[in-house]
Amino acid sequence: MLTLSILAKMSSAAIAAGITACLTYGQYNVASGPNGSGLMPPASVLHSNARPEAVLDPLAEMADAFATLKQERAKADRNRAMVDWLTSLQTRFTVQRLETGLVYKVRYAPAGNAGAVLEDLVAVPYGTELPFAVSLHAAEDGAVRIEGLSCRGQENLGRVDAAAGDEAAQAAAMAEAEAYLRTPDPADPGLPADCLTVRLKRS
Repeated sequence: MLTLSILAKMSSAAIAAGITACLTYGQYNVASGPNGSGLMPPASVLHSNARPEAVLDPLAEMADAFATLKQERAKADRNRAMVDWLTSLQTRFTVQRLETGLVYKVRYAPAGNAGAVLEDLVAVPYGTELPFAVSLHAAEDGAVRIEGLSCRGQENLGRVDAAAGDEAAQAAAMAEAEAYLRTPDPADPGLPADCLTVRLKRS
């Protein structure tokens, strides 16, 4: 059974520890509660817009940090897969830099039989979001079919008749790439880094 003198000594030790922490760590807060305990920096250290009196949740801050780290790692792996794909190409490509990301343009052929891939436009956001490709396919009667490719599948984006000309098809594809970069799909670290480029391997 704890005596009054022992309790007093324990209280004094706790107060002394708190004073030492304040003197040693300056603005750092001594946090304790159901989420754990320890020394936490003021909220403004981690969040520049936070109020000085704001209290941080250590577990939440740690979870956010790990999530950010995971997304940045996924972005690095995605970029590496993109470089590997570009270096494997047997044809030249160009890059167009926009405010929202990069668009790689790979021209395979000016024309071809129905179903042949004529050009790929690959939109890569600057952030951690997923890339997206717009492909031009030769269709019947000289028309061009526009297809969208993502890590999760493909979709038909339209068709440009032969009478409109080759430049019209390229302009339509570029418009689709720009539209995607304005609202890209969020990052998904659970997907393979080459989830898009594996779909762009043209024989």
